[in-house]
Amino acid sequence: MRKLLTDILCVAFVVMGMVACSDDENDVPSYITDFLMVSVDANGKVTSVRLDDSTTYQIAAQQFSVDVKDTVLRCKATYTHDTHKDFKLYGLSYVYSERPYPASSFYWVVNGEIYRDVSLLPRNPMKVISMWKSGGYLNMHLGLMTTDNGYHQYFFCEDSVGHFSLLHQRPANDGSSYTKDVYMSMPIPKGLDSLTFSVTTYDGIYTRTF
Repeated sequence: MRKLLTDILCVAFVVMGMVACSDDENDVPSYITDFLMVSVDANGKVTSVRLDDSTTYQIAAQQFSVDVKDTVLRCKATYTHDTHKDFKLYGLSYVYSERPYPASSFYWVVNGEIYRDVSLLPRNPMKVISMWKSGGYLNMHLGLMTTDNGYHQYFFCEDSVGHFSLLHQRPANDGSSYTKDVYMSMPIPKGLDSLTFSVTTYDGIYTRTF
């Protein structure tokens, strides 16, 4: 069995989401769903959020907790805020957001042997739903055909200067019975005036320049 590894260990998080509803059916807030940065204290409590326009809100009193401590996370959040800048967080989920690694840093281990053939890097297909830049990140909403049977590996790969792509290792025992939403956010390396990103899809290679 082949397993994709990188020279730098990536740790996956699962962030617990929460949902709240208004008691007054006629008082329905305008919900916003977007990516943002979440600060977490040493007890796992969410203390503040920072939008991609750099606006920061303190939310410690709202008692959101996650299963990691003392860190900053990229998340997809559902929230409201009014003209007085009152911020209310309703839902929170982790977004895969690791920096891109050069193609040369990835390797295969097959029967105990290490292989660094870039042509062997896994690029199993995904559906591209949307991509956009904000807050120094390239954000993407993708669709994964799955039966939720097994663990999918993802990495951002720097193929060459200014050109990036998605690596996707699909478990052999996973099927394709339905499409699951997958959200990712790649930190854009500093100093790039533009970048190109490619994703292998079911219809071929999708490439977009920003």
